[in-house]
Amino acid sequence: MGRFSQWRLLGPICLLTVGAAGCPTKEVPNPNWDGGAAGAAATGGAAGTAAAGGAGGSGGSGAGGGLGGHGAAGAAGGLAGSSSGGAGGGVGGETGGTIATGGSIGSGGVPATGGSSAKGGMGGGTPLATGGAGSGGMATGGRTGSGGTATGGTTVGSGGAAAGGMAGGAGGGAGSGPACAHPCAASAYCDSGTCKSRVTEFALQDTGAKPRYIIAGADGNLWFSDSSYDKIRRISPSGTISEFIVPTAGSGLGSLTLGADGNVWFTEENAAKIGLITPSGQITEFPLDSGVAVPQGITAGSDGRIWYTEWGQIGISTLAGMISTKALPAVDAGPSAITLGPDGNTWFLEVNSNKIGRITPSGTVVEFDIPTPGANPMGITAGSDNALWFTETNANRIGRITTSGTVTEFPVPGAVSLQRLTVGPDSKIWFTDTSAVGRIDTSGTVAEFPVPADPYALTSGPDGQLWFTEQQAGKIGRFVVP
Repeated sequence: MGRFSQWRLLGPICLLTVGAAGCPTKEVPNPNWDGGAAGAAATGGAAGTAAAGGAGGSGGSGAGGGLGGHGAAGAAGGLAGSSSGGAGGGVGGETGGTIATGGSIGSGGVPATGGSSAKGGMGGGTPLATGGAGSGGMATGGRTGSGGTATGGTTVGSGGAAAGGMAGGAGGGAGSGPACAHPCAASAYCDSGTCKSRVTEFALQDTGAKPRYIIAGADGNLWFSDSSYDKIRRISPSGTISEFIVPTAGSGLGSLTLGADGNVWFTEENAAKIGLITPSGQITEFPLDSGVAVPQGITAGSDGRIWYTEWGQIGISTLAGMISTKALPAVDAGPSAITLGPDGNTWFLEVNSNKIGRITPSGTVVEFDIPTPGANPMGITAGSDNALWFTETNANRIGRITTSGTVTEFPVPGAVSLQRLTVGPDSKIWFTDTSAVGRIDTSGTVAEFPVPADPYALTSGPDGQLWFTEQQAGKIGRFVVP
């Protein structure tokens, strides 16, 4: 029930304006005005009703009691409305003192009154500090849970989530503690009053290690390839790194994908093989039919098979390693990155042909021209908007292609060398550039964030952050998404 609907139920015009037309000339007694009987259905509210929540949110002031009750009676009225959480607190604040701030209602709101009663009412926080000073009552008492957002609270989620009821919890979650004295740089964020770097780096122990591609595994870890040491490595969200040596020396480890079997599949560019590694680290390699193939990109198809690119053709492997190929119209097309599209087809880039290709599970190939000549497409991924997104390294643009083949290109101001992209935890497209990671929305709005080294490939992690490889620095980076 909305706040105005609650007022109408209690007859606010007659209660608040004595002697108004059609109203009695003296104040009409209201059993819930001073706290109300526990859960009085009409005003204090039956258990769980929004109106009853007002009792809890009214805090300790008589004015705050208004509709919902106040003082000691808050416990009773509050209990009645506790199930409706935030909304209840809101009513108390509105009718109490000042609507927006709630006066001593939600903010001062003696925690015991808002307390377990109208959890929303206490959503403004415990006394002043936690929920945010002077912003309890309706504003943060649980209606919108803005206690945490408005004044920050002291810790993440404390601005109303602790006892802020349903809506108060949402506001508390948005809170991040005291505001920073000065705005943080783009590469940092404010945490409990301190600007902290968005980037954490994890160095590899091997000198000259070159981490290339990275994906999230089925085991809750991140997996990445290291072409310098013939190793597939695994890093946990906390930064613990494990490594597994690929049997073939000089394999030239490349792209990775998560298969339908829960294993990580990878390409061996110099060994004409593809392989898989289980979550426990067991590796199996599969030689390719051509024997001289140079497999590049790899992805899991909608049919459960593994699809990969190699010179002039698309390769397909069953999970048991049975290989087949499909030739492309141009033998020198130069297929590279590949991904599963939202239409169930597999999409890939043709670097030499300056095209984007689509192949159905049955093997039918269709190609689409990239408008900008010599764009040098580098990375491709399926977006959350049912389209495919790709980078154009030579053109400093990011392109979008619908499943029907319509291409739109967006310039990236200041771009130096666009590389790979992925869908971020915020459902936007994130990409790597020289010394930066960036994001772009469906309207083409771009924002870039500096990072210490040149990132190459990136992926969304199980922790809700972005993870990327730093080939030249021999590190893995983690980026806190704004």
